[in-house]
Amino acid sequence: MEVAVESPLNTPLLDQRFSALKQRLVRPENKQNVIESYNKLVKLLEAETALIEKNGPNMVPEIDFEDVRKNGGVLPDAFADIVRDRGCLILRNVVPEQQAVAWEASLKDYIHRHPGIGGFPQQNPVGWNIYWTKAQVEMRSHPEVLKALKCVSRLWHVADPSAAIDLDSQIVYPDRIRIRYPSDDPRQFPLAPHLDSGAIERWEDETNRMNFNVIFEGNWQNWDPWLVDHRIHAKSNLYTDLNTGEISCSAWRSLQGWLSLSHTNTGEGTLRILPSIKLSTAYIMLRPLFHTGEYNDSLPTFPGATPGKTQFFPTTEHHPHLSLDRAIVGIPPVRPGDYVFWHCDLVHGVDATNTGKNDSSVFYNACNPLTPYNIESLIHTREEFLKAEVPTDFVQSQKPTWEKESQHEDCGAKRENILSEEGERTLGLRRFDDDELGLIEGQREVRRLANSRLGL
Repeated sequence: MEVAVESPLNTPLLDQRFSALKQRLVRPENKQNVIESYNKLVKLLEAETALIEKNGPNMVPEIDFEDVRKNGGVLPDAFADIVRDRGCLILRNVVPEQQAVAWEASLKDYIHRHPGIGGFPQQNPVGWNIYWTKAQVEMRSHPEVLKALKCVSRLWHVADPSAAIDLDSQIVYPDRIRIRYPSDDPRQFPLAPHLDSGAIERWEDETNRMNFNVIFEGNWQNWDPWLVDHRIHAKSNLYTDLNTGEISCSAWRSLQGWLSLSHTNTGEGTLRILPSIKLSTAYIMLRPLFHTGEYNDSLPTFPGATPGKTQFFPTTEHHPHLSLDRAIVGIPPVRPGDYVFWHCDLVHGVDATNTGKNDSSVFYNACNPLTPYNIESLIHTREEFLKAEVPTDFVQSQKPTWEKESQHEDCGAKRENILSEEGERTLGLRRFDDDELGLIEGQREVRRLANSRLGL
């Protein structure tokens, strides 16, 4: 007769195999180091939370993109160090304000003329299911946008020069737009603090778990959030089910990001972020081992990580030392043409309401370096562009009654709307230059692989 196991703090009990997974995380010889490192981590988190609470939005580093241009398109070293510590940044004035305002007007006009495209929430959308409008195609291929992506991509680094990644090349991950109208209705765009691109996969996928090995050795202070080597082949979705309607991410977004299309102040329906990448990630990864207060690797519990869900949700109940109510801050005010980025492992969410007087409008466009995984994403993205089809990751959320862009004469999925040759490469329509001088081994090989897989 099996004895029922009680789940602590109402944490869902997973299959028993997750107990075995938890016991594999830490080797016996590292157990004491992990316990000591966790206790130290909890104390440092409190000090970090106090610092964040004191400084608020000022914790988010920002720099005018003109200063980056003057620095050869590279973030200044001292500024980059701050970004690597906090996991986020704002690039000011990436494109001229009048250009960003014109793009917003174009998007609003498209939505006005084609309300049948639908979005979320379904009754009163603020996130619209458009991917291939003229404005979006132009934005993704704009030379300054591509320079911004290259700039932030270089925050990452490789230990092995033969690693199959090219941080200087990008692929398109076609995403939607968000237009949040002024409203005090918290149901307008409910999105609690979370992590994207995987949930239980951070622990369960062996390659993904390798990104955090140092943490499970009891040396989280030596963990490098920006080391790319094991990110290349990590799986962020082990439970694909085309019947669930779950939106997964078929590309690795090294930094998530959006371009602002409006004047939006702090707290006005915009991004909220926990600006401490190393401490928050180390805590999230170790928390399942200490969920009962003491070290315990016997229970099949991974709070916040649900198999089959592609987002991880920390909570105040299950992750008390994150102090989510104090440590998550709204980003500083943004203007049209500013670009906001955050690390793929950074906790983030959005304001419950837009209490401002302006719409809060953004164009989602993440940093997606060229990797074997992202090449496969690029192959189907190219076909979706050529046919103006709904992107793979969003097909299951597309209601049968909603219109598709391919039905519209003014659909922007046309090569003539691509503003640069590099923009054509990001859509798989032009060869990657695998003979470029100065390439390291991994860059050259992944470009060759891309050209081969794309038939270019």
